[in-house]
Amino acid sequence: MNSQDELIGIITNDGSYSMVNKLYNEAFHCSDGALKESIEKFIRPSKLDRFSQEDELVVLDVCFGLGYNLGSLLKIINKDKKKLHWWGLEIDKRPIKTALAFDSFSMNWSEEILEIFHQLITNAQWRNKNSDGKILWGEARETWELLPKQTLYDLIFLDAFSPPKCPELWTEEFISKLATRLKPNGRILTYSRAAAVRRSIQRSGLKVMSLPTINITKNNWTSGTVGIKLSQNEKKFYSDSLYKNLSQQEEEHLLTKAAVPYRDPSGKSTKEEIISRRNQEQIQSKLKNTRAWKKRWEIT
Repeated sequence: MNSQDELIGIITNDGSYSMVNKLYNEAFHCSDGALKESIEKFIRPSKLDRFSQEDELVVLDVCFGLGYNLGSLLKIINKDKKKLHWWGLEIDKRPIKTALAFDSFSMNWSEEILEIFHQLITNAQWRNKNSDGKILWGEARETWELLPKQTLYDLIFLDAFSPPKCPELWTEEFISKLATRLKPNGRILTYSRAAAVRRSIQRSGLKVMSLPTINITKNNWTSGTVGIKLSQNEKKFYSDSLYKNLSQQEEEHLLTKAAVPYRDPSGKSTKEEIISRRNQEQIQSKLKNTRAWKKRWEIT
């Protein structure tokens, strides 16, 4: 496939611009809306009102993509005059470079935020009165090693293409690395509800919670996942109006073969190697068959 044909622009239901990556055969955002997804699955669950103007919010954005998560974050940071230290990991400059040419993307952002996007493309960093950031262009498993070792994060946005399409960034090893770099009460936020991802987040020592969805159906029971770094006592008693504990259905999902993790012990495995390794482990696993779980909960 010609690289020029890999990225196809689309307009999502909220009027915001997104893309389909034909190489992955997957859209960057859900059809409901690129901007809407950023706000509902990453920014609102971040609970930014927890932080005061004196706090320094530290964020890692894994798979920057078109920049919606950063743009939406900066809107609130700028409005509330909070301090932000941001790091981004992204392999491809083309999505943000292409998006900046479309009004349906640019109209969502102030001139200041648009300038930050341009600085990230050309200089890989920005700095102003209340915020600064740096993006590491390249494969995330490699650029991860270039992040300052002493830096701990309040928030980690995990926004890669879906696990079957990009398993390299959903492995138990990579998720464990992310979890070790969270501050106390720090959180990993992702749109993924995959059992393999949730179990890996659990095994990394985080409290796993579910993001409620407005229009609950048998096939749409959650809009995402939050992993929170809490003490053992806090894990037992923690509650939050914005998140919910995993339902019985979701807990049972984690007892099926769908929860077998993606593994990448070397940190250098190909997509095909990771998927093959998982398929073999699922065959050998004594966990319940996922089809039986789907039948029990009438999921298609």
